Amino acid sequence: MNFSESPNKELYGNKIIGVNIMGNFNDKKMLRSEILIKRNKIDIVEKEKMDKKILDKFYDSEYYKKSKHIFIYISYDSEINTKEIIYNALKDNKKIYVPRTEFKTRVMDAVEITSLDNLIESDYGILEPSIREPHIDPNELDLIVVPGVAFDRNGGRVGYGAGFYDRYFKKISEDKREKVIKLALAYDFQVLEKVPMNEQDIPVSYIITEKEFII
Repeated sequence: MNFSESPNKELYGNKIIGVNIMGNFNDKKMLRSEILIKRNKIDIVEKEKMDKKILDKFYDSEYYKKSKHIFIYISYDSEINTKEIIYNALKDNKKIYVPRTEFKTRVMDAVEITSLDNLIESDYGILEPSIREPHIDPNELDLIVVPGVAFDRNGGRVGYGAGFYDRYFKKISEDKREKVIKLALAYDFQVLEKVPMNEQDIPVSYIITEKEFII
């Protein structure tokens, strides 16, 4: 990452709260806190510019163009704007599925939507389909757009701590698991040298930032 490209040293410098984010983190909780603080401080105009670059790369990718069944989270707070992706993908006649979560059981399902209307706000403020809506068999998916707080160049991912996606990936049959593309959207500062991974953590296949497409 070339931090010298940015005039905003507070936002884009290689240190946040005295911790070098270019290095390795051994503590997921600390890492989440540091990166989320940084992400939440992004200037809204700068965020819109970065989001556009990321979304343009996503639309141009063969993974988006070839996919017919896309599982994608609905962006919340300072996450990259996936609502625009959902809107455009539906216009492109893609089948779109979004998460429905149950925190008590830690179960997540992918539920088809045809618009962002008529969704229900969860206890955590995230839009989700109704419990009455049926969910898809995960083996039908082509592409999963995976949320996360931090990543590394080997596909390592630190999520928000609930483990929904790692458990969901394991629902996919072994013969299909490698074929389903797991793609993350992230700001450049979210990609580190190495993030802590456990045995149950499943890496993503690709990462798109405003600066590059990491394969």
